Amino acid sequence: MSTTAWRFSGTEGADAAVLRLKQLDGQDLIDVQDVTVIRWPHYATAPQAQEHVTEEGSKASSFAKKLTKTGIDSSMLDSVKGDMTPGTSALVLLSADAAIDTVAQAFEGHAMELMRSDLSVQQEDRLRAAFADAGSPNADH
Repeated sequence: MSTTAWRFSGTEGADAAVLRLKQLDGQDLIDVQDVTVIRWPHYATAPQAQEHVTEEGSKASSFAKKLTKTGIDSSMLDSVKGDMTPGTSALVLLSADAAIDTVAQAFEGHAMELMRSDLSVQQEDRLRAAFADAGSPNADH
């Protein structure tokens, strides 16, 4: 399992990404374990987190925490909140078995940035490259 955090330019970007991730999970292209959405509306004094935003994530996370104490680490959430600015949103994703190239293509055209992860440097580089390729106008479809 890996944890990644993605920043979006608007406060609704992370919500749209959750819907897309649920679709990809249903197609067995990624195994979504848990998701937290963090929004920082312009009117708020600090970011606001909504944990376990998918029904499946909430059930899986509660069950997993009871058994193995796994889930999205609170220190990851705190560090993501610290990197946000008003008017943005972020998605923190605990997942496994992602078909990275296919997932990246599914998010083509969405302005998103990898903020943090618990991946190795090589895995992060591969992930950034896949999302950069999917976002380029010359990417093969």
